[in-house]
Amino acid sequence: MLRARVWWSLGLVGAATAVLLGAACAGQPACRFNSDCAAGSCVRGDCVVECANSALDCDPGFECVAGRCETTNAGGSGAGGSTTTSTTTTTSTTTTTSTSTTTSSTTTSTTTTPGGATELELCAGDGDCQSPLACRALTKSGKLRCTPSCGSNGDCPQGTRCLDDGGGLRCLGDDVGRACADPAPCNFGCLTGPGYCTAPCANGADCPNGYGCMPVGNPSISVCVKAEALCDQNDASACIAPAACDLTSQMILGGCTLACNSAADCPRRPSVLPQWTCDGLCRRPPDVYGPLPGGWTPTEWYCNASLQPVVLCNDAQHIDFVNFAIPATPSVDCFSGMTTTGPGNDSCLDSCRYQGGCAHGFACVALGNLGSERIGLCLPTGNAEPGAACSHDGECAFGYCANGTCSRDCTRDGICPGATSCVAGGGPGVEGTPFRRCQ
Repeated sequence: MLRARVWWSLGLVGAATAVLLGAACAGQPACRFNSDCAAGSCVRGDCVVECANSALDCDPGFECVAGRCETTNAGGSGAGGSTTTSTTTTTSTTTTTSTSTTTSSTTTSTTTTPGGATELELCAGDGDCQSPLACRALTKSGKLRCTPSCGSNGDCPQGTRCLDDGGGLRCLGDDVGRACADPAPCNFGCLTGPGYCTAPCANGADCPNGYGCMPVGNPSISVCVKAEALCDQNDASACIAPAACDLTSQMILGGCTLACNSAADCPRRPSVLPQWTCDGLCRRPPDVYGPLPGGWTPTEWYCNASLQPVVLCNDAQHIDFVNFAIPATPSVDCFSGMTTTGPGNDSCLDSCRYQGGCAHGFACVALGNLGSERIGLCLPTGNAEPGAACSHDGECAFGYCANGTCSRDCTRDGICPGATSCVAGGGPGVEGTPFRRCQ
């Protein structure tokens, strides 16, 4: 399907006003029950769509049905029950940040020996885990795994963050980018205007690639803000003020950006790739011409100023996730005024750094090679545990299928759930460390 290319002059478009959490409209509410909504759920009188794409918007074991993430019985994840308290703050542009702390009572079946489960292994309750680990749902309504207490993100396994679970600081799953209308689906908080979960940050390195770090709320707190989102001169609702929709001449498709004091606030790519810069707003690297997020399928293409076909992905990379191959560039008419859709198996691909990890639904696995360097790639996650048979990465809970068996990139933390061990993976190192994987 062709996407219209919008021709614009150099400039910026301010973010649209976001919807206040809990704001009531005059007159009759749109719904009273979920059944009143053609899609989504009834939230405070309004029909709210939680998801559009199962792989991007829902946890493994759940699928998008009529705008809601519903369990599929796959992977043994439980139905989940929680007690949530939330606080609400708003920015001067009425973007709302909502945070929550949750004690989960989600259950899941395992064959773990009581008291013997180690970090990231499946569990049914605290008694299944080696002390002092605790059994927690890493993402709301997700699988229960044994996880440690923590004092900072650096204490946590790759793919988790140090957050308050209602009983203290615990390593919980990174759910930045998960769809939300209120804090209920989020480990930390929901940016209710554009509708995605976020997490606290000190700078852009703490956020997934495609997200920068910006103060939001009143009083403000620095959280991960999404830049890998489409916008144009008529609709900047995906962007958060005081950021803007970037319509500069480099951008073939308009993309959100965010306010910054230095390049450290902006999204971060692996060091071997060109980096974002800051001039008061975060500016994309010279090889990036569009904002389509990781997982966007199929890709969109157009020609740059040199009349060379370029993919319009946030990280300028694309892949066939199932075959782990780069599809051929489609035939592009540089003068059509329309973008060209790539092959049906071609998806946008984000690179990653271990510190920032990947957005919800993806895991950072160091399987990308650039000459003598190895870089992390954000690969989709599934349900199969390490040691289980697999045919491609997306079937595995940690996004990595090695030699027909689900694995995990254990380079950073040495952690391997189940009856697998962290061993040398060979090839180039990653971020100055020898690559390791579970097998």
